[in-house]
Amino acid sequence: MKNTFNTHVHIFNGQCAPKDFLQVGVALGDGISSFLKWLFQTKPVAWIIVKMGYLIPNKMLQFLKIGVMASQEQVLEYLLDGYKRTQYSDMKFIPLTLDMDYMTDTKNKPNQDFKSQIHEMVQLKKTYPDKIFPFYGIDPRNPETVTLKEFKSLFENHTFSGIKLYPANGFFPFDPRLDAMYQYAVAHNIPIMTHCTRGGSYFIGKDVWQLIPDVPPSLNPDHPEMLAINKRIQAYKKSTDKFFRSNGRVCNLFSHPSNYIPVLDKYPTLKLCIAHLGGDVEILGKDNKNSKQLSIHTKSHQLEENAQSWYGFILENILAPYPNTYADISYSLSDSSSMKILYNDLQSGKANAERMLFGTDYFMIQKEFTEMEAISTGEKELKQYLLKMMSDNNWKYLSRT
Repeated sequence: MKNTFNTHVHIFNGQCAPKDFLQVGVALGDGISSFLKWLFQTKPVAWIIVKMGYLIPNKMLQFLKIGVMASQEQVLEYLLDGYKRTQYSDMKFIPLTLDMDYMTDTKNKPNQDFKSQIHEMVQLKKTYPDKIFPFYGIDPRNPETVTLKEFKSLFENHTFSGIKLYPANGFFPFDPRLDAMYQYAVAHNIPIMTHCTRGGSYFIGKDVWQLIPDVPPSLNPDHPEMLAINKRIQAYKKSTDKFFRSNGRVCNLFSHPSNYIPVLDKYPTLKLCIAHLGGDVEILGKDNKNSKQLSIHTKSHQLEENAQSWYGFILENILAPYPNTYADISYSLSDSSSMKILYNDLQSGKANAERMLFGTDYFMIQKEFTEMEAISTGEKELKQYLLKMMSDNNWKYLSRT
């Protein structure tokens, strides 16, 4: 199928991630996390993990196998190989680079910094010019990238095709340091992809609260939504429930979809994709059969005084009023119940069928599904909508005109 795109893949390897990265999603302390990551990256252990991954179909082992690969090129080649003998062999891919240099304390920064990650991606674009269309990760705390000097050059020579934001790693999307980026993106019709779920990656340094003042600076400080945002910050700061003291919960403050309203009201034609539709925890909401996920949804909404799910908020308050906003189904695609809900909302018109994008979240999704299993779920649950998401919608999102 020509002109089909997977708008959401990751090909970074373990060297690009912080030394204590295994704290994300795993109840490990700083020390043991750093030790295990070091151990997994040693050549003999990495070799064993890769070999076992090819022999044993355990999902977590598959995830680790990719993470310990020697380079981004090896991860990409493994992704491409999985599509070769399928009807989707012509699929093109959007690798989303992530600046992980600032998602932890200085002592645990990645072995391969963001600058070298970008350099490697530039070389990969030369090798696969018609197959990959990478997005450039921007973190306002990085003085080299937030100036846009390198990005402008790489965008104008068609090496990079868009911008990737990952607020949960420790910043708000309305940070005034991002103002120039939004201005440039609007002027040049540049697509931005941003992470939006409860969970995923997040800031794992010792003191997350140093990043969250009572009244964070904003590129639109007088916007009424800032009052709700500041109130939400206070609710988290004053909570005595240990459930909300972990970094993984606190970083929901960075990820909340309402953070984009001050941005979009300043830049209403911004081309912005809210990834994951808020995540399956928010799509399923009160109907979630998983008791742990249901508890996360219920307790979080009580603290935030939010009756509406993030999924509902995205559909009604972002996609509906702003003409260039999108959402993708990446990772959430792994949950068939979530895709059933989306299908029904597409049928009823609650979800805008023109603004839904296909992406998988490779290789993160390997913890749940292979790429082809994920696509099969989409084919079954989303039916006639899936191909449009892959082709027309993704093409419109990625187009420079």
